[in-house]
Amino acid sequence: MVVNFGVFFAALGISLLELSEAGAVTAIYQGIYRGFRPVLYALAGVLLVLVPTFTVGRYIVYLPLDYVLAASAVILFYFGYRLLRSARRYFKRAAKGGGGEEERGDLAVVFTVSAIEAFEAALVLIALIPRSYASALVGTLIASAIVIVLTALIKDQIARIRLPHLKYVLSSLLFSLGTLWAMEAVGLDVTDLVLIPLFLTYLGINYLLIKV
Repeated sequence: MVVNFGVFFAALGISLLELSEAGAVTAIYQGIYRGFRPVLYALAGVLLVLVPTFTVGRYIVYLPLDYVLAASAVILFYFGYRLLRSARRYFKRAAKGGGGEEERGDLAVVFTVSAIEAFEAALVLIALIPRSYASALVGTLIASAIVIVLTALIKDQIARIRLPHLKYVLSSLLFSLGTLWAMEAVGLDVTDLVLIPLFLTYLGINYLLIKV
């Protein structure tokens, strides 16, 4: 096998970046559920995206990406709303002296976030596969193994993060990604760097909505 190191390191880097976020969410939910159900949901979400990416291979580039992005944006807004509503309920109870008992949360969130992060990686991997399928695959597999090992080693530290706060941040992230993908779906020429101001803006908006 001839390794294309440029493709390999690009696949390794993007997969580490995206899948580590899925690993962090999984670790937090695993701390709540005290079992392996969140892990199974996370694996299902990742495999749902990456298996077709590598089995279909270069032919996946012929899919109508604009329609995929538009549908994905709707899904992101829906789950972002659900997360924000759940976080708001928690903080409202806490403000009223109700103890602020955390909801266990919907495991569908783990599945969705994992699939979203894998899809983010897949958007880059699709462009790398035609240049070197094997290098892209090996880079993704190594990144996945690294994320699994690191998540297992530091899951107790990650699990200390409060779920309502995570929902608040994740809802802002989902709204930001949804907005970006909606802009791309309608043909706007935007860079991924716009995610930074979008994320900061939604953090502020969601904070105000939680406090209202």
